[in-house]
Amino acid sequence: MKENLARLIKLQSIDSQLMEIEEQKGDLPAQVEYLTRQLGNLEQSITEKRARVKHIDKERLELQATIEETRGHLNKYQEQILLVSTNRAYDALTAEIDSAKKVLDDSEFHLLELSEENQQLGDEIKAEELQAAERRTELVTQQEFLQKTIAATEAEGRALEQERTEILSHIESRYLGAYERIRQARDGLAVVSMSRGACGVCYNRIPPQQQVEIKAMDKIVTCESCGVILFWEK
Repeated sequence: MKENLARLIKLQSIDSQLMEIEEQKGDLPAQVEYLTRQLGNLEQSITEKRARVKHIDKERLELQATIEETRGHLNKYQEQILLVSTNRAYDALTAEIDSAKKVLDDSEFHLLELSEENQQLGDEIKAEELQAAERRTELVTQQEFLQKTIAATEAEGRALEQERTEILSHIESRYLGAYERIRQARDGLAVVSMSRGACGVCYNRIPPQQQVEIKAMDKIVTCESCGVILFWEK
């Protein structure tokens, strides 16, 4: 039993060190992921708006050609109406003139709408390009910081993981299962030393008889209050 408890104590020490390594990274991985997602969204938005600007330019050219062509027809109809000699011909030309004026008005109005949209898109693209540049710079900084942090702790973490694997192979499955359950419930702490006759986690007073059992290390003793495994650190 003493060997099992000693291995659990060692396992807890290793796991605590691994937790400290993860804490050194802090929220850097989450920040890198968030900035990457933000940058991706901005770049996608810029690409879509540039495509829309390109389509608007094409549509404006087509409208300008339609306007020029319609104006030419309108001038021709207005010249012809002075030469007609019958009411039927006059009514037909009047209808053509009205239709041409409507096409001209609609085309010019739509051209104005496209010009305003084009201006707005241009302003939005400039603003988003500035945001993307800022995010890109910030992302590079955070990635470099994260890589340095990982590099500084990589060898230590690898050695601890190897040591952990070795210890796991010598711990009975029932004790290991209990250890993992308690650790998940107690934010990574499953084996804690008794301090001045109290639990090192919840500080609940330990009965004298249990204190004797903990010091003897002949059995697994858990805190009656929080459930962690207790040991005596000489």
